[in-house]
Amino acid sequence: MKKRVSLLVSSVFYIGLIPGAPGTYASLATAAVYYWIYQTFQHIVPDLHLSAVCLIAAAGVFASAETSRNYGDPDPRVVVIDEVAGQLLAYLFLPVSAINVALGFLLFRAFDIWKPQPIRRLERLPGGVGIMADDLLAGIYANVLLQLGNWLAHRY
Repeated sequence: MKKRVSLLVSSVFYIGLIPGAPGTYASLATAAVYYWIYQTFQHIVPDLHLSAVCLIAAAGVFASAETSRNYGDPDPRVVVIDEVAGQLLAYLFLPVSAINVALGFLLFRAFDIWKPQPIRRLERLPGGVGIMADDLLAGIYANVLLQLGNWLAHRY
């Protein structure tokens, strides 16, 4: 039961099992669901956003560590909960618009794939912490650039 629940959580309801680019699929699904939830429940989303990131990150540490042990791989491709947490972090404290969601998706994926320092160093941390930490920092990098872009767009 523990194996199945960890796989369900770490693969984000089995998105991570889709062949091809499971991290990109998980990020795209996160962006789409985030935008839909905001459009539907915009009065509560800002209050819950940070809590959701923290909850997903915490669950991701434990679930991805268990899945990693079960697969015998320090960072199995099926684990995509790290993309969900990082993608959501990219949108934190930003106005929700189609352009911010699209740019947040592109920036997060770019940082997640490119892994500039110290992102690459964080993936060497042990277990679920290492699996999650690099994507969380990629989300922060994307968020900082989006914050700057939004500030510049409103200033000029």
